[in-house]
Amino acid sequence: MVSKTVYGARDQEILYYGQSFFYHIVSMVVKIELEVRMAVKIVRVLNTNAVVSSDQEGRELIITGAGIGFKKKKGENLDEALADKTYYLESVDDSRRLQEVVKEISEEYLEIVSRIVKTAREEGLKVRDSLYVTLTDHINSAVDRYRENIALKNMMKLEIRKFYPKEYEIGLRAVQWIQEQNDENLGEDEAAFIAMHIVSAELGSGSNVDVNKITKLINAVLQIVRIHFKIEFNEKSISYERFLTHLKFFATRVFDNTIYQDSMQEIYKVLIEENEYAYSGVRKIVEYIEKQYSYKLTIDERLYLLIHIKRILDEQSE
Repeated sequence: MVSKTVYGARDQEILYYGQSFFYHIVSMVVKIELEVRMAVKIVRVLNTNAVVSSDQEGRELIITGAGIGFKKKKGENLDEALADKTYYLESVDDSRRLQEVVKEISEEYLEIVSRIVKTAREEGLKVRDSLYVTLTDHINSAVDRYRENIALKNMMKLEIRKFYPKEYEIGLRAVQWIQEQNDENLGEDEAAFIAMHIVSAELGSGSNVDVNKITKLINAVLQIVRIHFKIEFNEKSISYERFLTHLKFFATRVFDNTIYQDSMQEIYKVLIEENEYAYSGVRKIVEYIEKQYSYKLTIDERLYLLIHIKRILDEQSE
């Protein structure tokens, strides 16, 4: 639907003065709102309750609604009264992949994932649109398994809950939304699986990410810090939360073998001299990572670890 504003002029007077003509237009501009309905065409029918259309710029939209695709064909007009939800993914590849998923499943799972994505972003998590694809398909499979009395245990549930508290909490909400919709309680193990998908969407579609491996590396680094400095983490502190966030992306770089470009050599030298005790823990981490993963930490990587460890130690001494 497109709105056009049309302005009309009236009360025109032509005034004559001397040898010259002056055209003085006294206008009372009347604002007229005209709503021009433009027929929305169906580009592709996915199933009875989902179709693909496009906006004025040619971008494909997935539109869902009860019966919106019933007995419809490509090129026919879309019944806008039946449209309930509209989904747009920036990546054409993600959009096409999601269309393939939606063909085979109930659109209700896509709606749940939309709530998950919205909640995650409101919580400050930078999840990619690829989550729509992976998680919609996952939830559909999880519900199918539940109905067949097949229960999968998530062996990393405790670690997921500990290291990714925001993602896990969203997973719990998602399980609740599924139960409200289908009266099927998938449980806390499934909440952890959903959290893992959210983490994967944060870490990047180009990453060869394995959340289990990343979680184990994070746990190992935290253990090194805890044992070396003989401390217990305050898991509710801002410093701990920031350290976890850093380790999450640091671990991804280790497994992707992505090298940080060194840019802070001078400040690095100064900080080492001023924080030798905190840096002793960084040395332990460097040795472990090089031995276990054959990954050599750059100066910048070491500097960031030093900064986070220093914050935690300062917090402990307060």
